[in-house]
Amino acid sequence: MRRKLATIPAMAAVILGFMAAPSAGAVTSPPLGVYVGPGKTAVVNDFQTWLGRSPVAATDYVDPSENTQWNQYAMTYWGDWKRAEAGRRFVLGLPLLPKGGNFADGLSGRYDRQFQDLADMMIENGLGDSVVRLGYEGNNRIIGPWQGTDDPAAYRAMFRRVVTLMRARAGAAFQFDYNMAVGAAGKVTSFETLYPGDAYVDIVGLNIYDVWWQHPGATPAERWNHTLTTRMGVNDFKAFAAAHDKPVSYPEWGLYRKGDSYAGGGDSPYFIDRMAELVRDARYQAYFNLDWGGGTLDEFPEGKARYKLRFGG
Repeated sequence: MRRKLATIPAMAAVILGFMAAPSAGAVTSPPLGVYVGPGKTAVVNDFQTWLGRSPVAATDYVDPSENTQWNQYAMTYWGDWKRAEAGRRFVLGLPLLPKGGNFADGLSGRYDRQFQDLADMMIENGLGDSVVRLGYEGNNRIIGPWQGTDDPAAYRAMFRRVVTLMRARAGAAFQFDYNMAVGAAGKVTSFETLYPGDAYVDIVGLNIYDVWWQHPGATPAERWNHTLTTRMGVNDFKAFAAAHDKPVSYPEWGLYRKGDSYAGGGDSPYFIDRMAELVRDARYQAYFNLDWGGGTLDEFPEGKARYKLRFGG
């Protein structure tokens, strides 16, 4: 999906019950998550209370080119947050290149120090066991300078370089998530196209929204079938994960309002039900509950009620 590059330094999310057992009374039993915006811990707590789920884990997005003071603040903040409650975990959405960066400079080593410094900050703040969504949505043409639709070989090589750099830091125990969006684009025709190799990936992830580009008349079932069967859709993703014997994640998913070219389904309990079934075997997952164009749960009363039924405690 579109978004994020302009707001990466401030973005934050939470994942509720990450890698934890389901609460009693939940209709389904996946680890549970929600993204509510940059650092909005009070909103996170309200959401957790409404849903009746605990503990919490958090996801943030930072760019390696952010100044040291900002990244140190972010890592200190999340380190203190993680230590405040047992069971909390941290997930970082990390661009594969810094703002204004390019693969040629990255592969020459120009940005190595930025990734090493960020890894050190995370380790120093108790975040050395975090999941890192490195180069997320590399099959999205407009996600940022790290998109791999024009040069898949460079994307793969840079992914391997950053993983090697971060794993080599003293105290590192990071897990790396190879996280794509639904749909082929450019030279990326399958999940294999950008895949850096099993040795560099711990988890494979897929971002899913209730959309079917330029198909506003589609029924909920038709949109879901498209999500399953399109190239680089859910069926391809699950086959890919099984072939590589990797656990799966769904780091971003959500309803999407009607009325633009994304052709979202609006208030669709059907989509919530299908996702509740899909994420049962996920290592982690997070509902994207910030309005970047698609709306939030509050805009979809039927979907919100179904979400609480399927994921609440």
